[in-house]
Amino acid sequence: MEKQIITAKNNRTFVFRELQADDAQILGDFFVNLSAQTRSRFGPHLLTQEHASLLCSEVGNTNITRFIVENESEIAGYFILDFNLFEHEKKRYHSYGTTLDCNIDPVFAPCIADKYQNSGIASQVMLKIIEFSSNQGLRSLVLMGGTQQSNHLARSFYKKFGFEEYGSFTTEMVNIDMKLNLPGQR
Repeated sequence: MEKQIITAKNNRTFVFRELQADDAQILGDFFVNLSAQTRSRFGPHLLTQEHASLLCSEVGNTNITRFIVENESEIAGYFILDFNLFEHEKKRYHSYGTTLDCNIDPVFAPCIADKYQNSGIASQVMLKIIEFSSNQGLRSLVLMGGTQQSNHLARSFYKKFGFEEYGSFTTEMVNIDMKLNLPGQR
């Protein structure tokens, strides 16, 4: 994917692109600067500098595509498309009458830095991710681990882009499974 320009509501510009091997420092800074609240809503992996280094060292060698939104000095957003279907996701969706195929139904995890939330960046990136996914011939995007039932802003955000709620499951809290069936796909 080529780099693309994203413009926030305040007209500040950012670059949306795939994560690169040399992004370890800024990715680690992004992780460690997330607030406790954001961390509680985003947890696909460790959010440490060390883990950022590991993720960047694996770029191109896994079945995961990672994207960032950055300006000249920091990351404003981080997004994951993971084609390694998690067994628990597959079982839950099967209970809803939906069969997932990790090759065309990746799990998706988005995160925006606290100071850039509600800036319009996530909406623009969602459009780019949907376009990228459709162009790759993917069938759907499955929200990784769903979203917390109490997170009404996130649920509304995903619904705005066509994600549907499929059911709920309980961990430490109630979570809602959400999936976007991509237009024009299988």
